[in-house]
Amino acid sequence: MKSTDTYRKIPRQARALASVDAILEAAARILQGGDGRFTTNAVAERAGVSIGTLYQYFPDKNAILIALARQELSLTGSAVTDSLSQRETGCELDERLRLAIRALIEGFHGRQRTRKALIEALIANGLSEELTRPVDEAMQDVLSNAPRLPSGTIPKVRPVTAFVATRAIVGTLRAAIMEESSFIGSPEFEDELVRLAHTLLNSSH
Repeated sequence: MKSTDTYRKIPRQARALASVDAILEAAARILQGGDGRFTTNAVAERAGVSIGTLYQYFPDKNAILIALARQELSLTGSAVTDSLSQRETGCELDERLRLAIRALIEGFHGRQRTRKALIEALIANGLSEELTRPVDEAMQDVLSNAPRLPSGTIPKVRPVTAFVATRAIVGTLRAAIMEESSFIGSPEFEDELVRLAHTLLNSSH
């Protein structure tokens, strides 16, 4: 069943935002510990808030998982944008691909047990497409600022090619996390993803 209504009550004031941040961070720490104690009571205790406060914002532990997953994906997308903005627009496509993919790997790689639980939660709730959003946005940024060809036009990538490229990258990242692969985070892993993206994107020209 697809669930998009994560929050029971939207936090707006500073104190409420701080409580929600504490709840999400507590959830991430418990998931990373992998001790099977992921309950609303355990999260509230770890966050230093009452269970009543937690239930003001989250109806159940599933809602906490989805909110945390969305927060982490948003942070990953921002990291990709920041990494690209530090370089001049129009830099070589290979360089922009590497910067984007490196930021994606770093975003997906941290606290691997937590990431695994969040991926499982999104899939279980029919929200797996949200995993591709940071990659879609990264590819759009990479391609929109690609160097111009002599003809003065930016290389055109077919939508189907962009779709396959982004899903291939996400699928590989997801597999590395779910299988707890030692490859993720290594220079070789980054090289292979860059090579994959470059090959797929060039196939449409």
